[in-house]
Amino acid sequence: MSAIEKPANSHFLRLLSAAIWGHPLEASDFEGIDKSIWNEIASMAQRQSVRALVADKVLLLPADCLPPSDITLRFISVIEQTKNANRVMINLLKELQEEYTRAGFPFLLLKGLANGVNYPEPLLRNPGDIDLLLYKKGDYERTREWLTQKGVDIEPGGVVHYKYDRNGIAVENHSHTTYFNNRRYNQRFARVEEAILTKGDFATVDIDGETSVSVLPMTFNAFFLFQHLFHHFVNFGVGLRQVCDWVLFLHKHQAEIDGDEFTRLAKQFALLYPMQLFARIAVDYLGTPEAIFPFPMIPNNRHADKVMCDLLEGGNFGFHRPGKKRPDEKMAGMWFSFVTTIKRSIKFADISPQHCGILPFTKLINRLKIGFKH
Repeated sequence: MSAIEKPANSHFLRLLSAAIWGHPLEASDFEGIDKSIWNEIASMAQRQSVRALVADKVLLLPADCLPPSDITLRFISVIEQTKNANRVMINLLKELQEEYTRAGFPFLLLKGLANGVNYPEPLLRNPGDIDLLLYKKGDYERTREWLTQKGVDIEPGGVVHYKYDRNGIAVENHSHTTYFNNRRYNQRFARVEEAILTKGDFATVDIDGETSVSVLPMTFNAFFLFQHLFHHFVNFGVGLRQVCDWVLFLHKHQAEIDGDEFTRLAKQFALLYPMQLFARIAVDYLGTPEAIFPFPMIPNNRHADKVMCDLLEGGNFGFHRPGKKRPDEKMAGMWFSFVTTIKRSIKFADISPQHCGILPFTKLINRLKIGFKH
């Protein structure tokens, strides 16, 4: 039995769909569910990083359809924890906005809380990190020096960002929105991104009714959200929270997104077919209206089923995939990640040769460069 066919996953998807679109549930669908199934639903919600969204919808069921009391109490606790975590993060964002502005470092908020505002109940979206794009030339390094002088412990975070901890929350300062493993697309994207940031025609979002934060222009943001999702999918995996983020953004900002420009970007970076696959999944399993997608839809096919099974099995960023986990030791962990990415590139090469098929060569070259440096 595939992950799609499991009864618990069918119930889970029904709950998640109702949660993100604000639709009522059919109580009869949840009558007489065994405790073991409820435990599986709760586990899937945790693995997909959508616990509070699912929990909130469950608690709206009639009393005779609710899960056993211990699971119900766990759902109540998850909702309160998630709301509180979001409130703490919103307050931190306010502090950062004031501090960075005073120091002369304007930023754009990427993903995270800016995505939460598109949900029916923003505080129920599981919060992640705070990602800030330092878009003015030189500010990325100047901000690093400023933070270091303040005694902040900076950690390397990846190709396009560094990070630090603030009150238990990870804050990432970005030099670029994202990057591509394919060098040709990476160079092309750098030119597109530079033009967008130089123009400075940014949008704003209202986070909590009081705080207004600058974000990427809507059309470019819609493209970025998918590229970021697919980048993680290609390398290690991604969960349904990221899919929900993307489709809810498209839904809320449909009138502000230039469909022709969006589709042109998708084609320019060989992402149209992957977008069509994820759109198909969103429609078939999450009840997403087809009309929100500014490109032609495709019928369900084996690629869409393959991707959906991977989303369900791997969970949030692929962390919950069955089998061996990444070792704690640094070199062993790097090797594990390398092998995992190669296996995924082979598995999904026919979906996106430009982004999946090239990975074995890209990763090998990068590993050889690291080896020569040492």
